[in-house]
Amino acid sequence: MTLRYTATAALVAVAACVAPALYGATFALPNDGSTGVGRVRVVTDIGRSTLLDVARRYDVGYEEIAGANPGVSVWLPPANGRIVIPTRFVLPERPWTGIVVNLRERRLYYFPQAKKGEAPQVMTYPLGIAREGWPTPLGRTAIVAKYRDPAWLVPKSIRDEPREPGEPALPAYVPPGPDNPMGLHALKTGFGGIFIHGTNRPWGVGLRVSHGCLHLYPEDAAELFARVPVGTPVRIVDEPRVAAVLADPAAIAAEPYPYAPYGVEANDARAPGAQP
Repeated sequence: MTLRYTATAALVAVAACVAPALYGATFALPNDGSTGVGRVRVVTDIGRSTLLDVARRYDVGYEEIAGANPGVSVWLPPANGRIVIPTRFVLPERPWTGIVVNLRERRLYYFPQAKKGEAPQVMTYPLGIAREGWPTPLGRTAIVAKYRDPAWLVPKSIRDEPREPGEPALPAYVPPGPDNPMGLHALKTGFGGIFIHGTNRPWGVGLRVSHGCLHLYPEDAAELFARVPVGTPVRIVDEPRVAAVLADPAAIAAEPYPYAPYGVEANDARAPGAQP
């Protein structure tokens, strides 16, 4: 993904080194009519970190970090170079309630209900989304259950997929644990077989890797799991947004997300199990 940014020095933070992980970026919701939050960062002196290490530390996905740093090697970025961290975000269209997933952006926004006297906030996380042929339904649903240390009942449709040479067949049941593709925390949506969950392959966050579920970094899954109650509304969209509305004239512009729209209306696929 190629992103184009314009920002004043006030919008760009330059760090002397790769800071400790900043999971679940949290921002106050704009009350001035604007729809942009966050700021672009630049880090230097990343040592032996890969671009994927930096992406996870700053809670952005693969396509976000690669698109913001064209020409930079994912595996051998310059140790003392400048790495752009694209942590300026365009909020989805209102209403700003519950969980909103923008598949085109590969990002989840959570708008927790503000307590009395507190300013409303938004939390945002990068996502791994469905690969071609396994679309995620669009539309409105809700979180209907939460599972800590979930097992995975593997749907027959996934077990019947062609395997790579030497790749073992999937069992019908994967027990809880670190090797489970659903990770350690899972939020079940009202769409059949569609969960928002962690993963045992965090390098896939920001890519099309799933069978319809939405993958979070493990630490993000744990944080969201603790915050989101059952009954939270969920809206899944496919918005090719171009730019934010900002009260400040210093703007951020992004090219449309270059992914094919899903074009799948909301329905319950009635899969026999989760589809990580």
